[in-house]
Amino acid sequence: MAVLVEAISVVVRRETIAEKYPGGVDQYIQDCPNWTLCMDDDIVRVGFMVTVDALDFIGSLERLGFRFISDDEFDEIAMVDQLNGITLPCDWLELLKVVIFKGDVRVSVCQINGSDFSGVAFPCGWNYETSLSKQSIVMDGENVDNRMVFLRHENGLECYLDPLTGREMFIERTIRRNCNA
Repeated sequence: MAVLVEAISVVVRRETIAEKYPGGVDQYIQDCPNWTLCMDDDIVRVGFMVTVDALDFIGSLERLGFRFISDDEFDEIAMVDQLNGITLPCDWLELLKVVIFKGDVRVSVCQINGSDFSGVAFPCGWNYETSLSKQSIVMDGENVDNRMVFLRHENGLECYLDPLTGREMFIERTIRRNCNA
């Protein structure tokens, strides 16, 4: 099986979580910083809309003894970008673009390298119509600062106005909440 990849995904092997995370996989799920967690039998994925939030989460895992990067390769934690794929070499993980709905609707997923693809695990409540897989705009921090007008903070979201389109845009920021897989 594979797990969904949207925005910036932090992926860890379940066996590593069981060995290193206090309380194991069940506690990791309880401590999840947002609602994006999904997992298969081999890996667990948590997604972030902002790189700094993903790196903060990775830092919290490193403080528990998880290894992020060794010799310019991902070690026990991988960071996977929805558009650019696995951002460093990683011998245990592979990215796929798969058709999962009628038509040619493709989503990014990752799975243990060499596994047979047999489906996708999605976060609880995930819906393609409202997903980042269907509709997302990627901007670096400078473009957000120069192009977007900050409006407000609302329930863990930063709300901005895009003056070019007149549309409100939202960036979810990581906040601690319980999440159920």
